[in-house]
Amino acid sequence: MIDRSYLPFQSAREHQDRGMMKWMGFFLSEHTTSLDEEKHKVIFSEELSLLDKLTLISQLYAGQLKGQFIVKADKQKVTYQGQVTELSKDEIMVKSRDKYHLIEVKHILAIHLVEGGVDDE
Repeated sequence: MIDRSYLPFQSAREHQDRGMMKWMGFFLSEHTTSLDEEKHKVIFSEELSLLDKLTLISQLYAGQLKGQFIVKADKQKVTYQGQVTELSKDEIMVKSRDKYHLIEVKHILAIHLVEGGVDDE
């Protein structure tokens, strides 16, 4: 208990402080918001080197194989599936079922071989 005997008003001297209780709502709200933001955070760790990306893309192109490309786009991950129809060292053209997607190689996060048919995004 805190000694408040020096205070001039009796109500101030006898005040029972709730301690941290008055802050609990604030901390819980902030903590909940922080956890929610963490849950929706997208991790953009680029695991593939440029050489790895170009090698995989070249193999897909040469074999006319279908691939899945996980790409960083506007603070989120986007997945494209299809066949590489054009390529350069900076960008590739991927034909999905009914669209063509121009993808910058530097934004590709992962590349996987797709077995079977082409699925759109």
